[in-house]
Amino acid sequence: MAVSWTISRYLVVEVAQYTALGLVAAAPVILIPNLFGRMEEFMVSGITLADQLGIARCAVPLVLGYALPIAFLFGSMLAIGRLGGDLEVTALRASGLGSAALVAPICLLGAILALLTAYFTIELEPRCKRELSALSLQLASRGGLIEAGRFQSFGDRMIFVQRRGADRRLEGVMISDASSEDRRIQIFAETGEFSLDPESGRLRLSLENGDLRMQPDPIDAFDEYRISFERFDYEFPALRVGAGPQRYWIDQLRLDELRDALRRIESGDPVGDLTFRNPLMYATQIQRMFAIPFAPLLFAFVGVSLGLRGVVRSRSRGLLMALALFGGYYGLFVYAQDVAREGLVSPQLAIWAPNAILLAIGIALIVDARRLR
Repeated sequence: MAVSWTISRYLVVEVAQYTALGLVAAAPVILIPNLFGRMEEFMVSGITLADQLGIARCAVPLVLGYALPIAFLFGSMLAIGRLGGDLEVTALRASGLGSAALVAPICLLGAILALLTAYFTIELEPRCKRELSALSLQLASRGGLIEAGRFQSFGDRMIFVQRRGADRRLEGVMISDASSEDRRIQIFAETGEFSLDPESGRLRLSLENGDLRMQPDPIDAFDEYRISFERFDYEFPALRVGAGPQRYWIDQLRLDELRDALRRIESGDPVGDLTFRNPLMYATQIQRMFAIPFAPLLFAFVGVSLGLRGVVRSRSRGLLMALALFGGYYGLFVYAQDVAREGLVSPQLAIWAPNAILLAIGIALIVDARRLR
């Protein structure tokens, strides 16, 4: 018993070390593309140090929720592969310890990481995405919505600004408003300034020295009204915001809010305040919250089996293989979500199918690795 405990502790430490190394390598791979995708928005808005800290506080839990399974898969493959290459696995079997002595402690570590992933997915992910959404509103209120030299669409409205000052001053403003079915409005102004109300999401443009032109739709050049103005205030909803659960997207809702929305829809209660009326959207997200945390535990079987087969010996190859395997698993998971939301398969069956496939592959690989040895 003492020998078995010593070996188990040694295996856990070995896998944990490689998992930490994989986490350092995998986290930037996930973080950098998403960060650069919004870098332009941040730079235009004049991001401050406080904003950077707020983004980091929200981004780290989101990244860890996806990076942990990749890192653990990498750690399992590389640790077992190294032990096999050093003939330590052969020595364990010669001493009477089978594959269970390798799988059990690694699965225990996978279960611990699964609980940690569950905390990230169920508790922290909705909270962090809400905070990021609120931060985006703050950045937008400082001017991230208006960019110079670019046509920007806000639903049925189009805005173009020739130049923009640092103090929210605008020069050369053109607005095309097709929100009315009867008339199309065009506004031209020499200068102006803007402000955004984060609570209502309404953008307000205070324009100076310009013309307002109203044309019927379809446009008739002989039936156009033109009004000159020295000052004109133009306001419209630029951002989708609200109060309560209806303000957020599906992946920003807490578990209790998802269950409450699903209960209201299924019981026939009025749901006019909900953005999504399809109960499958909520049922699928609930199943997703519970299914994804099982990834580290399932990857334990796959990582051990690949390590026993000697597939991975180098760190770079191990990381690439871990990213490829997780990418395939997550791609299948995304496809399962789409199938469930379309109602082609029940959310329970669709969402848990990738986990069942991954478990079957891991067990089959372990059995095959034992046969080869």
